Amino acid sequence: MSTRLLSIDGPFGAFADRLLALELPDLPDGRRIETVAFVCGRCDRVPSPLKLGLATLTVAVGLSARVFGTDRTTTFLQSTSLPFVGELARIVRSLGFTFVWESWPATSPTGAATSAESRS
Repeated sequence: MSTRLLSIDGPFGAFADRLLALELPDLPDGRRIETVAFVCGRCDRVPSPLKLGLATLTVAVGLSARVFGTDRTTTFLQSTSLPFVGELARIVRSLGFTFVWESWPATSPTGAATSAESRS
């Protein structure tokens, strides 16, 4: 069962996009969109108990983004080590970074394409 909350155009997708933009500032837009789509797709296919936790966190993040703003919410989640709350950023990072370096192995730590990749 697909959940709009965890889709690329839902609050989870918006959070993932903003977090990856902060974490990998030089990642080209097309690659970032592809990475966010991968992260959202994977999270939408997790087992039901985990999906319930992700959906709960996503609702809280969506509400927080509306009240405090997307950047403030994302920055807080990016830096927090609070149990449960920080898991959303960790799952986006884990899936996103893995996808980036599996898809484009020569990517720099900031997400920039290497000159060899740019020519191909």
